[in-house]
Amino acid sequence: MRTNKRNTTDLHTTSHPERIEIPAATAPLDAIALQRVIGAVVGAAVADALGAPFEFGPALAYSERFPVPVLGGIGELIGGGHFGWAPGEFTDDTQMAIALSESVIACHAFDAADVWRRFMAWRRTAVDCGTLTATALRRATHVGAAHEAHQLIGRSAANGALMRVVGLACAFTPGDEPTLIAAARAQAALTHHDPAAGWGAAIAAALIRRAIHGQDPIAAIPSVLAHVAPVDPAHYADFATLLDESWEPSLTAGPSNGTVWGCLAQAVWAVRTTDTFADAVIAAINLGGDTDTVATVVGAIAGARDSVQCISSRWLAYVHGTVGTTDGAQTYDNAALQDLARRLVGRSPVPATSTETPPAPSRWRRDSMPLIYSVRRPCRLSGQWSRSAGPTGDSTLIPFGARCS
Repeated sequence: MRTNKRNTTDLHTTSHPERIEIPAATAPLDAIALQRVIGAVVGAAVADALGAPFEFGPALAYSERFPVPVLGGIGELIGGGHFGWAPGEFTDDTQMAIALSESVIACHAFDAADVWRRFMAWRRTAVDCGTLTATALRRATHVGAAHEAHQLIGRSAANGALMRVVGLACAFTPGDEPTLIAAARAQAALTHHDPAAGWGAAIAAALIRRAIHGQDPIAAIPSVLAHVAPVDPAHYADFATLLDESWEPSLTAGPSNGTVWGCLAQAVWAVRTTDTFADAVIAAINLGGDTDTVATVVGAIAGARDSVQCISSRWLAYVHGTVGTTDGAQTYDNAALQDLARRLVGRSPVPATSTETPPAPSRWRRDSMPLIYSVRRPCRLSGQWSRSAGPTGDSTLIPFGARCS
């Protein structure tokens, strides 16, 4: 099993295309699939924001803080953490995913130069950026950046390329799976030289694609891994072991969740061993460590499986964040994230509902107020509740505004 300490510079000999066009749709998306696309994009952002306060923390910190769901106010989206996130704010994981997504939308393709330009613009104002990615982004051009960062740090099988793949996965979902896998690996190679980082991103992207098309992403793992086996048998063996149903997360051994291996393995475990979006995300965060990133991957896969309809409105209402661009900071809330998801698959954003101005209140004189009746209105008489009796003993209709004395 490889670890994040092994230097694998000699293993990475594959060159990746500078541009990969989004292919023609082979499996068009219906209305239900569109809801799954939105679930993947928004689910990743929500899970990211939920995991952010617990990043670098111990296991079970989430459940200790929230033994029962918090249904009022900001709920569990408390913010804070190592980087002082605002309540409901997503982190660099989603920020980079959005930058990559906006590039794919603008170019209708994965375009290495355009993605790099957007990553550079984002990095200038980013609060947080992984060490490996930050090192690669010091270069003005993407050519050779990942290789140089790998040499400086000594390893590059981190989870930074995996965490940002959700938007690209959605955009390429209507097309064929091999093209999606090629694009996912190519975007990873911009900052992560180790091929494991690319394969992890590609596997996750394919699982998201399968879920959007209505398949069980966990049941799809063997057929997704079949794309890896003939090309890279060694990495196939590693991922097959970690993604097997017999695998359990260990807090003391195995690859950390800061690596692509540990991150993807824990994410798949969380989805496999739970039944709902919320439970999967919470299970991931409770593993501790790189909680926001593992949760982001879980949120993308579980969100694609369950659709946006299964994500709690108490989380949707508060999720938000800002992404630095060449045109300045752009803010994304729930509505903007949903529109981003729609644009990724060629759908128009939902137009905002026009605001209706209510009429000004009218002033009524008491003698001109219309008589409005209520049926069987109870009145309090002589210290007890009773009905007013009419001439025949039946309850009368008491006008609103009349006094019950």
